Formats: sequence, C-alpha cells, structure tokens
Amino acid sequence: MPRVSQQYKDDQRAEILAAARSCFVRNGFHRTSMQDVFTEAGKSAGAVYRYFPKKEDLIVGVAAQNLDDVAEVLTTALARGDGDRGVGQVMAELLTAVVERHRDRQLAAMALMVWSEALRNPELAERLEAATVAMGADVAALVRARQRDGTWAGAPADALAQVILSILPGFLFNLALLGPRGVAGFPDAVRTLWPD
Repeated sequence: MPRVSQQYKDDQRAEILAAARSCFVRNGFHRTSMQDVFTEAGKSAGAVYRYFPKKEDLIVGVAAQNLDDVAEVLTTALARGDGDRGVGQVMAELLTAVVERHRDRQLAAMALMVWSEALRNPELAERLEAATVAMGADVAALVRARQRDGTWAGAPADALAQVILSILPGFLFNLALLGPRGVAGFPDAVRTLWPD
C-alpha cells in the first residue's frame, strides 16, 4: 500500500475542519452531527474518523483554529510599523483585521461558541486560557514600550494589557450579532480612546 504524504494528511484534516466549521456556524456545536460533517466534507465516516475519532475532537480542532486566527491577527497588528505606533492604532488595526477574518471564516460567531463551550470542556478551556495569556503578554510588551516613553507611568503593564485586550471580546460579540456595519465605528473609537 502506498504511503500517504504528510501534506496529503494535512490537506485532508484542513478540509474536514473547514466542513465542520461550516456546520458548526450553521447549527451550533451540539446540533451538528458527525453525519452532517461527513456530508458537508463529502467524505466517508472512516475518512473523517481517521483524523477526528469523536465530535469533541472536531470542536477542539475548529476552536484551536479560531484562537490561532485571533492570535495571528494580533501578532500581525503588533509587528507592523516601526514600534512607534500607539495602543489605539494597534487595536484599530486588530479590529479591522478581525472583521476581514470574520467575513471569510465567521471568526466572531465561532468565538462566541468557543467561549461557551470552554465552560464545559476542560481541554478547550486550557487552550483558551493559554491563548489569552499569550495575547496579554504581547499587549503588555506594547504597554511597557509606552510606559518607557512616559505614557501610562505607574500602572502595572499586565493589568493595563488585560483591560485593553478586553475590548476584543466585546468587539467580537458585537460583530457576531450586528455584522461588520454594526461595528464600523469601533476602530476610530479605540484610536480616540488611546490617541498616543
């Protein structure tokens, strides 16, 4: 029997996760059956179970992708420019990029489902906590840079980063419920809040 390449396996896994994401966005985690995923992916039960032995594995896989998407958007926003950009500019870029990802992958809707599922799924809760801690550390580094130039002196950088980053869940909630037009003013608003 010929060996299957790692690229082939990765592609199969990605196709299955994309199908599961579509089903989950349409029906929610718990109203989606494995049969729904087989049909959406156009794959046999065996082909799906080879990569995801149970639905919980699909949920965690799609949730992990979503967390990675949000973290990647934040990392990209922080990496742009020469380091002189303020918190408001970085957060505005983050929110704008989240809207783009939402259009392609329903990022905000999936985020709401992931948060809810994390309350009952310890593995997902751990992944969510790790992603939140990592993103907080990234924002804290930006805050420390602002503190070195005299802005926000005296306040703990980690606490400030948590407050700043807490804008993101509220934004995702509004984006999921109201759509892109409903959050169109958010990037300018965060620039106003943090004009430095």
